[in-house]
Amino acid sequence: MDMIIIAGFLGSGKTTLIMNTIGMISERTGKKIAIIVNDFGNIGIDGKVMEKFGLKVQELPRGCICCTLGPNFLDTVRTISDKFQPDLILVEPSGIADPDAILATMEHYRGSPLGYIKVVILLDTVRFPILIQAMKNPLKLQLRVADIVLMSKADEVDASRLEEVEKYVRASVGDKPVIPISSTNGHNLDVFVERLMGA
Repeated sequence: MDMIIIAGFLGSGKTTLIMNTIGMISERTGKKIAIIVNDFGNIGIDGKVMEKFGLKVQELPRGCICCTLGPNFLDTVRTISDKFQPDLILVEPSGIADPDAILATMEHYRGSPLGYIKVVILLDTVRFPILIQAMKNPLKLQLRVADIVLMSKADEVDASRLEEVEKYVRASVGDKPVIPISSTNGHNLDVFVERLMGA
C-alpha cells in the first residue's frame, strides 16, 4: 500500500487536483484508491463532493491530522487498509498542515506494510506574494519535504510570476519536479501523473 500526501494552503486547488487526476491514476495503474480528507472545521464539504463520484472517503472533520488527530489518523489508515485493502491512499490534509508531521506520524504505523509515501505540494501562483509574507515559515516546511511541487493557477498569472515562483521553489527543492498546472483546462496534469506514478 502506497500513500500520497497532497498538501497546500486553503484555495490552492487540492480537491480539484484530486478530482481531475484520480481517474487518470486509476486508468494508468489499475490501482485501488482510497482517499482521506481532512477539512479544518466542522463541515466536510470536500468529502461529500468526492463521494458523489463514487470515491471511498474517510473524513477527519476536527482539526489537523498532523497534530490534534495524530493517533486518530493512524487508526483511520488502519481501518481503510483492513476494510478496503487499497493499493494507494491519497491524503488531503488541511491547508495549515505540515506534511513532515504526517510523515513522522506514519513512522508509528503498525498496519499492513507500506510502500512509498510521496508528498505533493500545491503552491498558488496567484496568491504567491501574500503567501511568502504571511505564511513564509509554514511554506518552507511544506517545500522542505516535497517530492513534487505543482504551481497551481498557472494560467492566471504571467510568465514573470511563474519564473519568480519557480526560482523560490527551486531554492528549497533543487531538481525535484516543479510543474505549472492550469486551473481551467488541466494543462500538464498528464505530466504530473507520469512523474507521480513513475517512481
